[in-house]
Amino acid sequence: MLNQIQNAIIDRLHQGLGSLVTDIEVFFGGLENRDAFTNKEKKTSVLLTLNQAHIKIKSSERQRFELMANFYVVCVNNEINDSESLQNANINDLIYAVLRLLSGQRLNEHLNSLGLQPKSVRPVFFNPPDANSKDLNIYVIEFEAGFDIYGLESDQYPEYTNDVSNPDYLFSKFNGSHSEPHAPFTSLTVNIEEIEN
Repeated sequence: MLNQIQNAIIDRLHQGLGSLVTDIEVFFGGLENRDAFTNKEKKTSVLLTLNQAHIKIKSSERQRFELMANFYVVCVNNEINDSESLQNANINDLIYAVLRLLSGQRLNEHLNSLGLQPKSVRPVFFNPPDANSKDLNIYVIEFEAGFDIYGLESDQYPEYTNDVSNPDYLFSKFNGSHSEPHAPFTSLTVNIEEIEN
């Protein structure tokens, strides 16, 4: 599910930002990963990473939990940019555009009713600055995304599936153990007893 959410965010930014940016991609590592932001051939850029997640119980009877995941959307803008198509766009334009496109989005109903919730916008500084970062404006926008996850019944494994869109396809793809589907419900027998007064 986390991969689906990341892909949906990237896809929406690709479609919505148009020529405002030259590169949109997922990166791995925290905000201290200087190379992810500064060693890119193309500016202006937007990068996305999962920060952290926490989980709370919603219903113990149904093995239902809510996962709250925090995503960082990092906006990188070069103050000195020779590209004519980008000369009128600054870091504030990029921040606004990302917030406008993502805030409240439920991403094909993958997320709960609140959708992507913006939490903070802050600059990223590298100390000491180097030749690759001195002309860059880098800001990180933090979003929170909540969605339900369901545990398995005790001692059970996911069912085998060939559906690549099914989150449990991961287990089938890598030959994990699986449980047989429950027998289909076909009939119900009801005994009615007459009670004498």
